[in-house]
Amino acid sequence: MVLKLPLLFIIVYILISLLQMIASIDGIMHFFGLHWIFAGFAALLLFFVPTISPLAGVYGAVAVWNWPPILAILLFFWPYLFYLFLFLFGTTASLMFWKKAFWPFYTGRPFKSQRPRDIEPEFSVKEESRNPQEQTTALIEDKRNNDF
Repeated sequence: MVLKLPLLFIIVYILISLLQMIASIDGIMHFFGLHWIFAGFAALLLFFVPTISPLAGVYGAVAVWNWPPILAILLFFWPYLFYLFLFLFGTTASLMFWKKAFWPFYTGRPFKSQRPRDIEPEFSVKEESRNPQEQTTALIEDKRNNDF
């Protein structure tokens, strides 16, 4: 069953593509009054243009075959409608992720961190210069002993 689904998809895709090609040929023949050989060549060239080929097919299906326009649009523009659905679903999912991840920054109250406050250093270092040529650093105080 697993191998039959891709084969079924390929067969259906080829049949729909042939139906679209024949409708485009009929639309070009009807609109321009060309012979079917020239209309077939023009439809083959238009087949690689993403928006003009489906428009020629919709025109052929509506004007020549007398199909309802909504069915012709669904037949020829189903990939674009599918991509629009995927885009809208992906955008919605990314907006939900954005809201969950970044909403605390936009609520107007400061973001409260779950980590403890910064740790103060126990020692401080002071630079002393005994001679102008040399500088040494020395540990001068221990804050644990000077808390009184």
